[in-house]
Amino acid sequence: MKTLLIFLLFFGLILIGVPVSAQTVVIPNPLGDSGSDIPTLIESIATWLLEIGISIGVIIVLWAAILFMTAGGNKERAAMARKTLWYAIIGLAVLLLSTGVSLLITNFLSGNFGP
Repeated sequence: MKTLLIFLLFFGLILIGVPVSAQTVVIPNPLGDSGSDIPTLIESIATWLLEIGISIGVIIVLWAAILFMTAGGNKERAAMARKTLWYAIIGLAVLLLSTGVSLLITNFLSGNFGP
């Protein structure tokens, strides 16, 4: 009984405090003009990911260089540095290929099928 009374009191206060009006709520686009349609949204996301990915790729290449310099003749550490550099190069190549794929998807969604 006590919980029912608290429940009714709570919702009664909410209903009293809610103004009844027929206003429309306009939600602004958080992406601004770059997200007005799907192809430009994909292009802006791909550009953002490309900038982030290239920055991370450069940092990993620099980390591999530091590993090479501090190997000091240790073959295991030099092998780890080579693998790190190789994976960074593969990651940057995949990143550049993904940019081409996003452009292909953008052209497909825009209706530009031909050359």
